[in-house]
Amino acid sequence: MKRSILLFIFLCYQLNLYGQEPELNAKLANYLQVIHQKKGFSGELLVARGEKILFQKAIGMASYENQLELKPGAKYKIASITKTFTGTLMLMAESEGLLKLDDKAIDYICELSPQFKDITIRQLLTHTSALPHNEGISEYWQVKSKLQMSVNEVINEVNQLSLLSSPGAEFHYSSLGYFLFATIIERVYHDAYSNVLKQKILQPLDMTETGPVNSLAIVKGMAAGYHLVSDDSLVVAPYRNYSMLKGAGDMYSLSTDLLKWTNSFFQNELLDQKQKTIVFSPDANAGKYGLGWYVVEGLKYYHGGGTWGYSSSIAMYPESQISIILLSNISTLPVSDMADDIEKIVFNQSFEMPVLQEAQASVLPLDTYSGKYISDSGQMILTISSSNNHLYAQLAGNPAFEIYPKGDHQFYGKKIEIEMVFETSQQKVTGLSAERMGRTFHFKAVE
Repeated sequence: MKRSILLFIFLCYQLNLYGQEPELNAKLANYLQVIHQKKGFSGELLVARGEKILFQKAIGMASYENQLELKPGAKYKIASITKTFTGTLMLMAESEGLLKLDDKAIDYICELSPQFKDITIRQLLTHTSALPHNEGISEYWQVKSKLQMSVNEVINEVNQLSLLSSPGAEFHYSSLGYFLFATIIERVYHDAYSNVLKQKILQPLDMTETGPVNSLAIVKGMAAGYHLVSDDSLVVAPYRNYSMLKGAGDMYSLSTDLLKWTNSFFQNELLDQKQKTIVFSPDANAGKYGLGWYVVEGLKYYHGGGTWGYSSSIAMYPESQISIILLSNISTLPVSDMADDIEKIVFNQSFEMPVLQEAQASVLPLDTYSGKYISDSGQMILTISSSNNHLYAQLAGNPAFEIYPKGDHQFYGKKIEIEMVFETSQQKVTGLSAERMGRTFHFKAVE
């Protein structure tokens, strides 16, 4: 019953959408301009119904060094959106009799440690294998993410890990599980994963501008990647090697190729209806995750991606055959929040356009607001710090971000949508209230 109500609501939104394309285009163009100015977004948005593109626009720079503006059709690294392709390869391999979803991974990768003997292919793909994510590997970001590693070297690293739970019991997002399955694909097809991907998916769908990332290769039309740091400035994206991300986060593409990808599911080009049902059916212990896709049952299939220099989001809506593709050449952008905003605009849901704010002079010297604050529940620690006449907020171990004064002890975030109001007594700060996404949290100053 609940699903039927949601479906009815979505269909109503779709009817609103179909009759208001000029208004839709104006709203989306306005939204892109606002998030470009407010959050520093640089990238491209494509919205389509089936093969018909309803909106396509790029904003920002393909190269800040050379002052080259972005245009529609640039290529981007799509990071974890790669997993949507790998999940489909599973069903294709199974249909050819090469493996089964509930086979044990160790039957195909005998080098795996015996501690992993119960992990199935299904668990690798639904993130229920209990393997950690990449960060579980010792010195991953400092050293190993920058190294060209062989399959055996990666498996040796995996063998040193401890499982986070019993296999199949809980959801633990893990790109290492997808690397292992991509290795299984190589072994059953006796070919490189990139070649299998090309032969089974990219060529049949005429996705000629999509392929595997080679850390040192020059890709024609690739937008240069940048990283947004805590003071809202950009730096050149740090180097990352993609050998450990095979099948998990090692692809690049462009918006119109990704549209061919989403439309292939609407049109049953690669998978039949029974296979699609398997792809988009979440594992009982995987929450909302199927085979390579997050699932809002019957309404929406989506995935995001993030790597040094790039952020991305892809979503498709089966009832309306709407595709929303958001690609950026800047990392650490909140693209999931942006994708939610765009969804509301596209389906004519209640939405308040972000407002550009201008920083004002602070009531008190910025140093006055610095310190540690604890939430009323005692569960959260918020650190406010000042540096070079800028003020930063940091919640627990999350990255710090700059906040800007707007008068009367009020501050706001650009990178993170948040409003803060500091409480004072005799020119001393005693606490603050922080409002984000409709929720308000109160913090007391720690003496």
